[in-house]
Amino acid sequence: MQLTDLSFLFDGNPNSMWIYELSTLNIVKVNKAAITKYGYSEAEFLSMRISDLRPPEEQENFYNYLNQTGINQAEFKGINNGGIWKHLDKNGKIVYAEITSHNIKFANTDCRVVVAADATEKVLYQEQLLWTKSNLEALINNTEDQIWSLDKESRYVYMNKAYRKQISHFTGIEPQEGAYSYLHQGYSPEEIEEWNQYYQRALTGERYSIVNESFDPVTQQVFSFEISFNPIYKIKGDITGVGCFARNITGLLATEKAIIDQNERLRNIASLTSHELRRPVASMLGLINIMDRENFFNPDNKEVIEHLLTVGNEIDEVIRLIIDKTFMDGPTKNKYQSP
Repeated sequence: MQLTDLSFLFDGNPNSMWIYELSTLNIVKVNKAAITKYGYSEAEFLSMRISDLRPPEEQENFYNYLNQTGINQAEFKGINNGGIWKHLDKNGKIVYAEITSHNIKFANTDCRVVVAADATEKVLYQEQLLWTKSNLEALINNTEDQIWSLDKESRYVYMNKAYRKQISHFTGIEPQEGAYSYLHQGYSPEEIEEWNQYYQRALTGERYSIVNESFDPVTQQVFSFEISFNPIYKIKGDITGVGCFARNITGLLATEKAIIDQNERLRNIASLTSHELRRPVASMLGLINIMDRENFFNPDNKEVIEHLLTVGNEIDEVIRLIIDKTFMDGPTKNKYQSP
């Protein structure tokens, strides 16, 4: 290939282009787009080697690439898609360029013509996606909530660490992506059918939640989980699978039960206070009123004092009941598994 009357495709190309000599890697021709993009003048470009466009940390990789591909040999003919490389402009700013080259004769010298399409936005976008994905993965895998998704055939598409750990704990087998979610060992036919129905409900478009309780074979405890089933849609609206979230609510249910029990105890205490305690207190006040306080040795006071002792014992018994109601034992606890 030679640069002839088609030079306007080189000079007027919106992508950065240059021609370099194979034997020296010297740039021998550059177009206007490259001068504008990289900030070097034409004279500066023509005093550079193509390696000068690479950052210092990329130099070794660059020369290794040339040697491994043999692209710097005249025998290498045709198009080479070199992929995306990191360049530096005159101000030291990073430019990502997608390199395509072709052998060419220029001034009777073996050269290659290079098209360096700007890929900076593409790379930054991919890096942003990767960063977002990594952070999302970290968030999903650092939660104790169990998250998993299935396709229309009820095969695993995704599962977080919490879910893998939970299923492994109950079945002794770690679930694998692509495996059928309801065919793990250790589940009864009834459990398999139950979970298959849950998934099928979501695959018909229903979004719903359940509370599931299961017995932990190791700790001998029962745990409660709130599980939500959510249809996964394509852009066109077709359902492609199910997304599932399981949240441990054992502690929450225990707290709610404790509050209910506490409220019941408070009601009992209020009842004891307002009825059982008020009666002997009223009797005591009545007896005190009829007592001869001016002549304490009045024989009639003896009977009043005996009644006061009886009333005092009644008050003591009511106080004991109130204490018993206040310090009643709290609720017991409950775990979950899902095929």
